[in-house]
Amino acid sequence: MTYNKKRALSYGGILISVFLAYFCRLGRPENVFMRNLADQCRNCIYLGMYCAWVIYLEKHVVHRKTRRCLTAIGCLMVFWFFVRTVKFHIFHDPLGEHICWYLYYIPMILIPVLGLAAAMFLGEKDGEKTVRKIIALLAFAVVLIISVFTNDLHQLVFRFSGRPPLSDRDYSYGILFIVIQGWIIFCLIWMEIMLIRKSRIPGRKQFWLPVIPGILFLGWNIGNLLRLPLIKTIAGDMTAVCCLLMAAIYQGCILCGLIQTNNRYFELFQTSGGLDAEITDDSFQRYYHSGDFPELSPELRKIVINRSAVQEQGIRINHIPIRGGHLFWSEDISVLLDQYQDIREQQEELTARNRLLQKTYQKEAERRKTEEQNRLLNMIQNQTAGQLELLSQLMDELERTESREQEHYDRILGKIVVVGTYLKRRKNLVLTQYASDGNLLTMEDLRQSLAESCDSLKLCKIRAAYYVENGEVQLNADDILKCYDTFEWLVERLFDTMQSVFYRVSQIDDALRISVHIVAEADLRGLMSERPELNVQQEDENEWFIGCIVFRKRGGR
Repeated sequence: MTYNKKRALSYGGILISVFLAYFCRLGRPENVFMRNLADQCRNCIYLGMYCAWVIYLEKHVVHRKTRRCLTAIGCLMVFWFFVRTVKFHIFHDPLGEHICWYLYYIPMILIPVLGLAAAMFLGEKDGEKTVRKIIALLAFAVVLIISVFTNDLHQLVFRFSGRPPLSDRDYSYGILFIVIQGWIIFCLIWMEIMLIRKSRIPGRKQFWLPVIPGILFLGWNIGNLLRLPLIKTIAGDMTAVCCLLMAAIYQGCILCGLIQTNNRYFELFQTSGGLDAEITDDSFQRYYHSGDFPELSPELRKIVINRSAVQEQGIRINHIPIRGGHLFWSEDISVLLDQYQDIREQQEELTARNRLLQKTYQKEAERRKTEEQNRLLNMIQNQTAGQLELLSQLMDELERTESREQEHYDRILGKIVVVGTYLKRRKNLVLTQYASDGNLLTMEDLRQSLAESCDSLKLCKIRAAYYVENGEVQLNADDILKCYDTFEWLVERLFDTMQSVFYRVSQIDDALRISVHIVAEADLRGLMSERPELNVQQEDENEWFIGCIVFRKRGGR
């Protein structure tokens, strides 16, 4: 079942519950037992709704302080209905009903204040004295509550014409009652204004959702003050009306995104492409999963928890603790391990061939083919000496890196793969150069080399892209190699600062041009001083453009 269907069913169930409760209020049978049963069913419906709402807020509201304020509001609504039940079904003497009537004003005054506090906590800036402001608001609310409880002494909230015991069936409103109602309306209006001002959601299309119940609440208050008969007939239950409209205001803020919630966990896990993971509780009971996460025994899970990661048959199982359970996910690093093994083998092969070449140079009777091979291998070694030295340094650093430093370990492996890819592709370019007639290479040879190097840069978390124009055009091999060497030179010097690179090789008129767009957190002008032929320009704070001309009117066909 999709999230929208679940939400529609939830709100449909709430509407049905409200209509049932309203029917229990209107359809009052003459039988005393049935009338009391209907009233008790109505109370149970409302209490169940607000208890469920408190659980919903506790589980889904993202901001911690806002969540506490909203759950306190829900608890106050439950308290309000409890006091109402006590007043009409337990206390039948005037004094008990009088005390319960005054208790109504604890949640009535505190709920708007806590809603305003929740709005103030959202987007709270460092150093902002939010807590002091909220304490001042709560202090004023407490003063209003005390004025209600001491009303029998001064009668500024309610005025009674009769003598004690005083009853809520015969009274009029005092000046402090107007102050209390104005305070409630002010808190609700200011709460919505603050939520809209602090909202990061583009547009204002759904901000009317909390406004509608707010307008209804204001209209009900005015009608109640004027004691309109229609209000008493249709919405005469103050507790039910106030709680429903206030809850609708806060839920409207949640629906339109003014108050952020976290929902749709299961759908998020199922639609997360390429992620093999699962969330379990403390007893390893699975709750959410995605992809093809393998079944693990409890013993293996405990080992993973103790070590944070376990590698088995090319699959690495990772773990982080979360509140109430564990998060496990798997990574297939078999390709990375194979590439690492290929690089080791290639290094050993190059070392062995180097030793062989040193010996064969001493033999005067070497065959011509062997001498040519020796010459080519020596040339490749000389041209890539810097990369071989860098590769050796990276291998030493990798051996010194402890396995628990996984991020650093992976980054070194990524650098090794990038350098190794360059060595392999450049060797192929050189061999292709001498195998062709006329010492020529095509732009397609350069494109394939750049494609493999850009793909290996993903292991270093660098976004790389390229564009090579006219793949079938043949050019002087030295120019093609210069284009590829320039790319490797930039990558090796910007391994740790570069975030993305776009490398373009194109022919404009009779010139072969290189243009590079780099996003890096470093000043490239000082670095590029090593290569004066490179023209460096800063386009934005971290964006750089580098360009140069490889040749003009020379070689190629």
